[in-house]
Amino acid sequence: MSQLVIETDTVKRGVLYFFAIVGIAIIGCWIGMGIVDHYISLEAQQAPAPVSAPVTAPATAPAAASALPVAPVAQQYPFVIEFTVLSTTVADGHYVVFTTAGQTLYMPDFSSWNSLYPQNTYTTTILGTEVNGALDASAANLMYHFNYPPVSYPFSYPVYYHYSGLYYRFDGLKSSQIPATTVSGQRVIEGIPPNWNRAYP
Repeated sequence: MSQLVIETDTVKRGVLYFFAIVGIAIIGCWIGMGIVDHYISLEAQQAPAPVSAPVTAPATAPAAASALPVAPVAQQYPFVIEFTVLSTTVADGHYVVFTTAGQTLYMPDFSSWNSLYPQNTYTTTILGTEVNGALDASAANLMYHFNYPPVSYPFSYPVYYHYSGLYYRFDGLKSSQIPATTVSGQRVIEGIPPNWNRAYP
């Protein structure tokens, strides 16, 4: 009788080679499908949309004017804004005001910047926009409510101002021009008085 001898090491190696070949084939299929999917999606993105002939509305139709696209309107300067001061600083040679609405204002000079206080609401004329988005502002005027001054104004009244060689007295509602002798011994603020455009002698 003959004996059958099976070498187990050869069988183990054969099984491992088989599974290795099958694994490599499966990975190759996944990579191939990924590449095909990628190129199919690229072709779908690059395929031009079919162009149809433009449809023109009759010139006499009254709705034709409203169907036209409206071009964006460029901001016209100057314009007036109302803002509430969040904080102030000096940066890069500018007198800067940050508003509660997220705007950055560049004030024209120290006196107009120094007269602004956080939480007070002012109006100003915007003269232009900087490259960084900051707005170039003119001097600001404190906003008022009818018949009473703003609660947040930091001074007791009256407050005295010196601007453009003249003196003004601010009583919480309006600014009035006064003689220079009246301010002797008083604290005088250099700058445009509140509500200056409505100041009267």
